Amino acid sequence: MPVKTVSILGCGWLGKPLAIFLREEGFSVKGSVRNPKGLTGLSENGIEPYLIDIAPEVSGERVSEFFSSEVIFINFPPERRDDIESYHEKQIENLIEAIPNTPGKMVIFASSTSVYPNINGVVKEDSLLFPDKPSGKALLRVERLLMNHPEFDTTVIRFSGLIGYDRAPIKSIRKKKLVLNPDCPLNLIHRDDCIGIVKNVIGLDVRNTVLNATCDEHPMRREYYSREACKYGIPQPLFETENPPEYKIVSNEKLKKMLRYKLIYPNPLVIP
Repeated sequence: MPVKTVSILGCGWLGKPLAIFLREEGFSVKGSVRNPKGLTGLSENGIEPYLIDIAPEVSGERVSEFFSSEVIFINFPPERRDDIESYHEKQIENLIEAIPNTPGKMVIFASSTSVYPNINGVVKEDSLLFPDKPSGKALLRVERLLMNHPEFDTTVIRFSGLIGYDRAPIKSIRKKKLVLNPDCPLNLIHRDDCIGIVKNVIGLDVRNTVLNATCDEHPMRREYYSREACKYGIPQPLFETENPPEYKIVSNEKLKKMLRYKLIYPNPLVIP
C-alpha cells in the first residue's frame, strides 16, 4: 500500500503525539500549530510543520499545500465565547473552502460526546441529539456541515473525556474541591486509545460514519475521583448529592466492531 499523506490540523495535547505515532508507522505527516514556538517540536520529530490559524478566516503560509494530503484530521475545539455556535460553524465553513477538491480525500473530525444530552441511560451514535451545552451544539452543527459536504468523505469520532499523562480530571476540581453528581457514571478515554483509534480509521479506510470513542467501563464519579485524589496526593473532594442525577453512558460497541479495536485502557480505574 502506498504511503498515505496525513495532515493534522491542531498539534497540541493529542495532535502532536498522534503525528509522531503516525510518522513512526510510516505515514507522511504534516502538522499545524497556531504558535510559531511549536514549529520546532514538529520538525524535530520528522513532521512537516505549518503555521495555520482559523479565526474564523484561514490564514498562514502554504495553506493549500497543507490541505492537499489524502487524510485531514481536524482537531481543534470550539472556542469559549458568546457566539460559539455561529463562530465555530464559520471556522469550519472557511476550512472547507481551503480543502482542495481532489478525489478520494478523507476528513476525520475530532468531536465530543458532549453532543449527547443527559438521558440517564445509554447513548449510541444514532441516538436523538439535543445537546445540553453550547459547545455540544456547536460541534453538532459542524459535524453535519462536514458529513453533508459532497467533495470529501468524513468520519466523525466523538471522544469522551480525555485522560492520560498530564491530563487528569481531578486537577480541574482541585480548587473547587466539589464533585457534582458523584453517583453517576463517567465517560472517559485515554490518549493512547485515541491515537490507536485514529490509526485504525485511517488504516481500515473507514469513511462516512460516526464513532463513539470511550472506555468499556464507566466508573462512578465518587470512586474515580476518590482514587485519583489518593494517586496525586490531593485532599479528598467534597461530593454534592442534593441534586437529582444527570448522566449518560456512552456506548462504544459500534467502534469496537467496525474498527476491530481492543482498548489499551478499557477501565479508567486501572490506568497506571
